[in-house]
Amino acid sequence: MTRVILGNHAAVRVPRAEKERIRSFYCDILRCEITRAGEQKDDVRLGDDFYIAFMYENDDVALDDSGFLKAIYLELKTDDVDEMRRKIVAFGVRVLDVPDPHLYFQAPGGQVMRLVGIDEDLSRYEGTEHGEQFVGRAFASAREPGKPAGTGLAWR
Repeated sequence: MTRVILGNHAAVRVPRAEKERIRSFYCDILRCEITRAGEQKDDVRLGDDFYIAFMYENDDVALDDSGFLKAIYLELKTDDVDEMRRKIVAFGVRVLDVPDPHLYFQAPGGQVMRLVGIDEDLSRYEGTEHGEQFVGRAFASAREPGKPAGTGLAWR
């Protein structure tokens, strides 16, 4: 039988104006390594073997923040969820109010991520109805950094 798996490379088109903020977030906060930096594209390694190419585009080509809210959400794993949560929020990302115990946030460039523990049991998300009640509901607004929880993105 033919197998299919997700690979260890991804690419995302992001606004050129976000380049320095993207570099700072991924290198300073997430401790990623830029394996190749360029004017048009940066290649970034997360962990041992996952690579993201950030392709810097003009605003009319890249998705805006609201477009990323409708796109794929990535899962970011850490061995210290509390410490990484503090660093991410202190950086000033948009925190999303999602009815889930995990931190959902919009990274510089717009990509939405969920922060989970490396050894966390996430089986409740696998092959279950979890999340179905939110299909068709959009985010209403975003909580700005520094504002208390519950003042931001809400499900409509």
